[in-house]
Amino acid sequence: MSGSEDLKYAENLVEKAQGLFSRAKDELKSYYPSYSNVIALCQNAIELCGKAIYKLMGVEFPREHQLLFEKRGEVAQQFKKLLSKEFPRFFPYRDEIPRVVFLSYFWYRFGVIAKYGIEEVGIPPDKLFTRREAELAVEHAEECLRVAQSLLSLKRIEEK
Repeated sequence: MSGSEDLKYAENLVEKAQGLFSRAKDELKSYYPSYSNVIALCQNAIELCGKAIYKLMGVEFPREHQLLFEKRGEVAQQFKKLLSKEFPRFFPYRDEIPRVVFLSYFWYRFGVIAKYGIEEVGIPPDKLFTRREAELAVEHAEECLRVAQSLLSLKRIEEK
């Protein structure tokens, strides 16, 4: 993909992440919120933000639902490649890129449980999470969105 194609692709990922984040916040404010739904939506938003960052920096992201950084091989190489890139001069969140990838990794397992529960023992997702975990997921998704949106804004300026 060219730089402008990567930018459009990343814009779409960030827009989708924003939509998921908005739905998660709305769900948390509802009269009977499903905390597991909030977590699943936030996990997906966090993942999309991380992948958008890869795209914005011209690095292919791993085709997995989590952005692992500890595996050897191609996934680790892509992460190293991302970190070695020269980010826009006025990008204030360069040091938070590893955290975005970590949060993707952290929330992945919770996202799976939030969607499916613990089927092996018959525990549905809504019996596992509390408001505290849902609020933390929202906080982390907001953090990842801030980083991705900031980078996207600067990359748009560079494209002009």
